[in-house]
Amino acid sequence: MATILGVPASPYVRKAMLAHTVKQVPFEIKMVPPGSDDPTFREASPLGKIPAYQTDQGTLISDSSVIIAYLERVHPENALYPENSEKYGQALWLEEYADTKMAEATNALYFQRVVGPAFFDHTTDEERVEQVINELIPPVLDFLESKLISEHYFIGSAMSVADVAIGSNLMSLERAGYEIDREKWPKVSSFFTNFMALEAAQKQQATEDQIFNR
Repeated sequence: MATILGVPASPYVRKAMLAHTVKQVPFEIKMVPPGSDDPTFREASPLGKIPAYQTDQGTLISDSSVIIAYLERVHPENALYPENSEKYGQALWLEEYADTKMAEATNALYFQRVVGPAFFDHTTDEERVEQVINELIPPVLDFLESKLISEHYFIGSAMSVADVAIGSNLMSLERAGYEIDREKWPKVSSFFTNFMALEAAQKQQATEDQIFNR
């Protein structure tokens, strides 16, 4: 069985875990923080970032996008990448947007309100919180609102890696106490409601609840 090395509360680890659950591929989680000296982790992730991954064949790789791409190749069932070339490109772009521009905003609030206080003895900077809420998050949600084609999916008529990556970031916002304004972003709000109704998202949320409620 493959092993994901990291902390489930990380949005990138969450993304990899969600992909496995959506594709119904079993995995183990090994709790490893960023920068760990764990020898397996360091070999898999020389940059010290999570998630790292050990395949069921023992190969070591890292990065959530790489892990999901590998997973798709080995387990093509319940595909997360569209067959159509144009939609495939769009899905990859939205995944990249979620991992970079979107994560810049969501992770900022998530750290201030959740991760920092829980794991790093960090006192929430309310001025930074206001800046993130007023300046960083709205443009991201505006962009996503413009890209949604339905209340369920960003690309085509089935879940793709874009939905997993974006949904993972929206889960960070929810845990940080941010509620998506349904008047401003009705499609994003509906998408997230439907995403959180998925068995995979509920299972992930329950796993993270155990961490934060310890």
